[in-house]
Amino acid sequence: MIEKIIKGTGARGLANYLLAEKDHNGHVRPRHDLIGGTLSGRSARELAAEIGVLRRMRPNLQKAVGHVSLRIPEGDRVLSDQEWAMIGDQWASEMGMDAYATVCHGDHIHILFSRINSNGTVVSDAHDYRRGEAAVRKIEQDFDLVKVEPSSLLEPENALNHKKAPTKGDFMAIEKGEIPARLFMQQALDALLEKKPTVTQFIEDLETLGVIVEPNLAATGKLSGFAYHYGDYRFSSNSLGRGYRLSNMQKKGLSYEQDRDIERIRAAKDRTASFLADRCAGDDPANPADAAGAIAVAGSDGRPDSRELGADGGNGSSPGSRTRYAEGDHAASDTGRRGRHPERDADAFAGQSETVGENGQGISPESDAIESRIELLEAGSKGFTGGDSKDTATVLDSGRISGDTGSGRDRNDSGIVTVTNWNDRFKKASAAKLRAKGQKQDSPDRQADYPGLRDAAHMADLVAYLQSIGLPIKKSGVKDWVVDDRYRVTQEKDGHFVWCDWAGVDGGDSIDFCVKEMGLSFQQALADLSGSTITKKAEKRTVLSHQLPVAPPVCRNSDPVMHYLQDRSISQKTIRSAQGAGFLRFVDYKGIPSVAFCGRGDGQMRSMTLRLTQSIPSWDGKKPLTKLDVKHSDKSYPAIWHGDDRGSVWVVEGGIDALATIEWHKSQQKPIPCIIVSGGAGVRSFLDRTHVQKMLKEAETVYVAVEREKNTKIQAKTDAAHEQQIDTIWKLGCEKVFAWMPPAGTKDIADAWKAGALPDPHDPLVHMRKESGDESASISLPAPAIVSTFDWE
Repeated sequence: MIEKIIKGTGARGLANYLLAEKDHNGHVRPRHDLIGGTLSGRSARELAAEIGVLRRMRPNLQKAVGHVSLRIPEGDRVLSDQEWAMIGDQWASEMGMDAYATVCHGDHIHILFSRINSNGTVVSDAHDYRRGEAAVRKIEQDFDLVKVEPSSLLEPENALNHKKAPTKGDFMAIEKGEIPARLFMQQALDALLEKKPTVTQFIEDLETLGVIVEPNLAATGKLSGFAYHYGDYRFSSNSLGRGYRLSNMQKKGLSYEQDRDIERIRAAKDRTASFLADRCAGDDPANPADAAGAIAVAGSDGRPDSRELGADGGNGSSPGSRTRYAEGDHAASDTGRRGRHPERDADAFAGQSETVGENGQGISPESDAIESRIELLEAGSKGFTGGDSKDTATVLDSGRISGDTGSGRDRNDSGIVTVTNWNDRFKKASAAKLRAKGQKQDSPDRQADYPGLRDAAHMADLVAYLQSIGLPIKKSGVKDWVVDDRYRVTQEKDGHFVWCDWAGVDGGDSIDFCVKEMGLSFQQALADLSGSTITKKAEKRTVLSHQLPVAPPVCRNSDPVMHYLQDRSISQKTIRSAQGAGFLRFVDYKGIPSVAFCGRGDGQMRSMTLRLTQSIPSWDGKKPLTKLDVKHSDKSYPAIWHGDDRGSVWVVEGGIDALATIEWHKSQQKPIPCIIVSGGAGVRSFLDRTHVQKMLKEAETVYVAVEREKNTKIQAKTDAAHEQQIDTIWKLGCEKVFAWMPPAGTKDIADAWKAGALPDPHDPLVHMRKESGDESASISLPAPAIVSTFDWE
């Protein structure tokens, strides 16, 4: 599988491109369909809006979006949409992303992703190419795909001879008979490394070629590598290739001993500083080759081992006499501007291109465009190989080079600096602080009776306060209230109120509610609840209904969650399908691997219910919890499975029940119905949502799954709540509404599926008729307000 990652700033343009009918060349795509991911948008506008919400959490992050293309090589098997969606999920999970969409273009997919996760954390892009390739190699193994040879990112031995491939500008230069400067530097280094030089020899010989060597030398004397200034350009190992890193050059024979080479390295560093200072000052520095000598080639066969370095000007001893290179006589050479001489530089490495071509270590193509022009590159290279051809090539010195330009390096913009009178500013700031301190000491806030205010706030009527800020409240029992279908409030014996969230994970007194849930400071909470003027500056209060849930981070170790679901007889195929549809996620809740069932609305995540693989204590420590809602989840936006059979809708209480319903219908080759996860018998707010009402009105049959409780008291309460749900559904115009009770001895659909006790889904009520003693009885509810639906036992 072949991977390519691109990061950018704009989500709308990227989404428009991925979902367009034509590609950038104007060719019609075989398809352009959204097949998976966690983003709920189905158009470019919706996807961009959803990512825009995430970007507002990290407004300073520049490259917040991106996409990766994953393509299988020719000859590999054809993948289904479901497999492509699973591949997209696995790649995103391996990279730590939880906000993405998968688009299929036929033989490949694109994953549009946000680097900002739903909980506000940023996915690091450090070494993302390496991590992405590791993820792709794992996908190849998991899906039994053709294995592509790993690159040097994963195979260090491949990095030894790695070179940056020629760019489009390089090819254009070669077509004109010019030698790209980067290609010249690569071949120069290759030729020198064949001699296995010391670092001292290496620097001197490069300076002989007109190259300024910039060592990366630490104060401790540790050498980390080199950069090379050639003409107007600066090249580092990153711009030349990994094969030119110091560690790899040492493997090729470059010898470094600190005591022996340190003086020559420091001299090269000083020379680089002088060179850059002259350039920054606008002067044209002296030709580096004038002082160090020029390179020439003996009139021989042009093989690499016949290259010899001559001194400046005429015949004389070669630098080989002091650098262990062969000596020889050389003709005088005329140096060009800044050390570039076309004939000298071209002939200096005669035969290099041909030699590289024979041993297979030539420039490796990294794209289709480069691969199609390799022959042209080799043909252009022969112009400076010194072989049979008498033509010479000009070294390219133009904007076509994709190296690091040295022009303008360390250039400082000069300008007028305004000098302010720091003494006056200091005095003014000090006086302001003293005035503020005096006002604070005289303020009545300092004289406030904090213990008294705290006691008054603690005993405040939390229900009345929540009503005053506009939250919907329903009475539930004598001393209990339900607030916004998110919180439960209870009045204790001493008269003070306590609250907890729907799952019981968090809770406390009235002050805790203002601080934890509304985001007020402790001081402002006391003022609000007690009616005091303890603070004159009113803080902005959080409107709970406007807040979006903050999803936990993606779970890096998915094995515990997979085992948790498979222990409940949910197949891996169904799990992956649900992930691809955005119905569920694998998340990490405070270090506990968990499965999250997601409810969406208006293109955004609006609710998330977690099932933990390990229990945690409730806020008061009285009971263990394995199911909870993420903070600020709006239960009026349920998790919905959009099935194949739109004429049948099931309303179930939990996400595991929904997965069991899918498995149940698949086992009997029956089309999967649409499934709504209500979140509980007492939840009816989801029935007010337009998209839920539309689904129910279009259905021919609606089944409301009831659960068997542990005692008759709880069963009666649950049945009454379900009866209210059914009554509301019937009033929407649904003519066939059934209350479905699981088989005897099982608690719910999930339990019955695991026990293998479910009937044929083509007649899901048959077991209820048998239990009632009338197998021909109808269980439909033409008038739920009159007919009881729970007299099955």
